[in-house]
Amino acid sequence: MHQSSIMNIILLLVMTLLYVTTCSGLSINNIHSEMDRLENEIDTKLFLYETPSFQWVPSTVYKYADFRESLYVMATEGVAGKKFYIGEDVTNGHVYGLVNIAAFLAQSMKETIKYDACDENSWDLVGGKYPLSNACGQLGQSYQDYHCSEGEKHMECPVDPNMSITAVTHAKWYGAPAPLYCGPKTDEQPHSGFWDYGYECNKGWANPPETCDVYEGQKAGKFDQSRPYASTAGRTDVEGCCWWGRGVIQTSGVCN
Repeated sequence: MHQSSIMNIILLLVMTLLYVTTCSGLSINNIHSEMDRLENEIDTKLFLYETPSFQWVPSTVYKYADFRESLYVMATEGVAGKKFYIGEDVTNGHVYGLVNIAAFLAQSMKETIKYDACDENSWDLVGGKYPLSNACGQLGQSYQDYHCSEGEKHMECPVDPNMSITAVTHAKWYGAPAPLYCGPKTDEQPHSGFWDYGYECNKGWANPPETCDVYEGQKAGKFDQSRPYASTAGRTDVEGCCWWGRGVIQTSGVCN
């Protein structure tokens, strides 16, 4: 049902933009003026995510207004000399641009919008636990070692072992792991442990009382730093591990 709704909205968007670019000429302003007519449909029927109770609701992260602003910047200014392709003044050139917009939205839905995620979730389960060092890379990867090609080495970000960052978004199911984070090793905390997703943290009757206070909306789970716990790649710390997937298409590594 929802996939059909997504396809219908994307088709409506493309057909509307196809009409306006055919009649009014190709420009980001013309595209914007017609997209604005679909703002409500995009926000309430396209940019949806699936809740733990299997309901599809409007994203709290992704909104039409932000997409509109970002598309304008990328289509007119771009980054490093590259712009978002919206077509060109050749036969059917506008059609290719519209397909590019539709493809971008489809990829965005698949990668992040359907999860209401901007930061990568911790999902690599190792031995029944979620290593905190998943921040360094999941499924055996090492994000900080995603280096640039020789021609782009000058744009590579240095890995700073003293950097400390905590992700903004995370999964929301019962006991879901806390947001990924990175930080230097210390004498007090020389290693990283795991997230215990089965721990019942809401114990108001206990002495002392316990609450689920790691993140807003938490129902269960806790950090367990009692011992080193390795990720699939063997990491037992999060030093320099600030390069997890981020953004609507989950760019990761020091070169993105």
